[in-house]
Amino acid sequence: MTTEPLPQPPVLWVTVEQVQQRQALWTYRLFEDKPGSPRSGTIPNRGFQSYKFCYSYTELCAWFLMYGFTPPPPDYFAPTRQEQDEGAVSILRPVMTHIR
Repeated sequence: MTTEPLPQPPVLWVTVEQVQQRQALWTYRLFEDKPGSPRSGTIPNRGFQSYKFCYSYTELCAWFLMYGFTPPPPDYFAPTRQEQDEGAVSILRPVMTHIR
């Protein structure tokens, strides 16, 4: 039995949390809709969150592959100098590259 890839949204969004810690301690939240958009939050009538928590870059990559996306390199999720200077606690990154 094989696993069917999940339906592919045009973009996936990743919130990286705890970015002031070592990269090994970061957590990732993978969203199908941009956080804060009208469609984000909970999926209507299903009662569960529309995001997936990932506790490692490896786990995040596995979800990207399930969605049919090529995982970006780990440094794509690193905070920029400006984000560091501003003391960012979490950062948001879009991922649009997909496998075809």
